Amino acid sequence: MAKPTILAIDTSCDETAAAVGRGQIILSNVIASQAQLHQQYGGVFPTAAKQAHREKIQPIIKAAIRQAGLGWPSIKAIAVTQGPGLAPSLEIGLQTALNLGQQHSKPVIPVNHIEGHILSVLAQAKPKQGYRRAIKPKLPALSVIVSGGHTEFVLVKKIGQYHRLGTTVDDAAGECLDKVGRLLNLGYPAGPIVESLAKKGNKKRFAFPLPMTNIKTFDLSFSGLKTHSKRLIKNLIVEEKLTKKTTADFCASLQEGVFNHILYKLTKLLDEVPVKELWLGGGVAANLTLRAKLRSLARTKKLTFRIPYSHKLTGDNAAMIALTAGYILERQPKTSAKSLDRRPRWAIGGN
Repeated sequence: MAKPTILAIDTSCDETAAAVGRGQIILSNVIASQAQLHQQYGGVFPTAAKQAHREKIQPIIKAAIRQAGLGWPSIKAIAVTQGPGLAPSLEIGLQTALNLGQQHSKPVIPVNHIEGHILSVLAQAKPKQGYRRAIKPKLPALSVIVSGGHTEFVLVKKIGQYHRLGTTVDDAAGECLDKVGRLLNLGYPAGPIVESLAKKGNKKRFAFPLPMTNIKTFDLSFSGLKTHSKRLIKNLIVEEKLTKKTTADFCASLQEGVFNHILYKLTKLLDEVPVKELWLGGGVAANLTLRAKLRSLARTKKLTFRIPYSHKLTGDNAAMIALTAGYILERQPKTSAKSLDRRPRWAIGGN
């Protein structure tokens, strides 16, 4: 049976995104970043983000449909991120999806943004010719979500059935990298610059503590690494030792500290919870060092390792929302929302 073609919208934070998907196949994936807009604030300013979404959303949707080579008659449903995310930003996506659903008589499917990141590893590019065989994962799998707002270990019992086994109790990993990067005056967003400089640095120059080793749960904490960084940077500035080389070494050491914490907890989890595959999603999943560490662990544990096929599927995007909505429709063919409230703190598979 042919998979339904779904238009998806994501305005969870500071990217305005729309995409068209058909099952696992991504037909288009359009993203407009607001990074330049928020540079002056050193972070996402909610009111400015909402206004930017309002201005960009319609052109982005039109571009996604055009790039997919389709028209509205081919669209069978509209998917939209309901949460988690920034409430003012979510509002624009939800309003737009409901209005379009009513205008074009299409069902509207609310999607959890984190479920989108989890399933992003199953997305596939449109084949140039012929058909592409569907990815059929061996479950249960363990999904590791690492982003600016989330760091979570989620057990995928089956698609649509999740159990969160661990999460950060404070800052997310990406948030820690970004905030420390800003302390180093690397600009906004600082996370990608930290990764770039880390490639040139000595990861052993600065020692970072391994958090929560005396805690038996699989939860994580990154605030201590941020505080440790703040103290070290302050001393380097006072001693006038924060050179370009020192900054690169610091970025490499910081990144190693953050990723080693994830790896420590993940290794313990995999020792106790039997799974067949290891998945990595979220914005920080684009980091090559983190990928290498998890790929090596998966190889050691003899697990299939999956990551999104494109970097555009790691950060916030609508393609993963379209894919997820397809699975929701398979389980609940008559799904259609007439009204939707923002769910900025919508947890996935909470305990």
